[in-house]
Amino acid sequence: MGTASGASRVVVARPNLRGFRGLTFDGFGALLEGGPHRLPSVFERLFRERGGPVDPRATEAWRRAVQEQFAAKTFVAFRDLHRNAFREMFRQFGLSGDLDACVDDAFDEYLRVRAYPEVGSVLHQLEKEVALAIVSNMDTMLLLEALHNNGLSFTFVITSEEEQRYKPAPSIFQRAIRYLGLPAENVLHVGDSFEEDVVGASAVGMGSLMIQRSGRSKHPVQKNAKVVRNLDEVRDFIRRSWE
Repeated sequence: MGTASGASRVVVARPNLRGFRGLTFDGFGALLEGGPHRLPSVFERLFRERGGPVDPRATEAWRRAVQEQFAAKTFVAFRDLHRNAFREMFRQFGLSGDLDACVDDAFDEYLRVRAYPEVGSVLHQLEKEVALAIVSNMDTMLLLEALHNNGLSFTFVITSEEEQRYKPAPSIFQRAIRYLGLPAENVLHVGDSFEEDVVGASAVGMGSLMIQRSGRSKHPVQKNAKVVRNLDEVRDFIRRSWE
């Protein structure tokens, strides 16, 4: 597995710089499988203990519960966000269990995720051409360990924990722009959530791509969003922007 590591440097933008010269990724969904929007596997046990299979409404209910936490005006730490989401699921579906143990199970699942097959090779190509960064709503240590477990590292990793804001808050994207040292219009953000990634990046003048991978439950997307299926298409989109 390749890396996207120290080759990424602060870039001093030239006048009339053409195309995208910086690239930011959501960590989970764009590079890594799983993530906070995916229903944690522990729900299979919780529903079984209640006496049946996982309710088909549970996946969307979990996504909404997490999304509401991200959109809240007051920042909630990542662990507390999960406790709140589990508590809401327990209420909605009549489940019961140890909240902290459920959160631990979900966090362990984040650490076991794998990078998508093309990620290592494409990042290895891109790091020679553009400045790279991660912009993620994940807990910092969870994200760093998940990346490390897949042989991936980035010079710039911007998280909600660091910024004390969740995407789509403008400040988390503005921090990435400062780190990369590029004008916003020359930075492209790639993520799998329209609300968090496309809306957030567009609000500060960055370009955006929504990634919808085959076999992964798709987030709602507006018609005006540009959609790609994998990092190969991201690489090609970046290179076409220079023409």
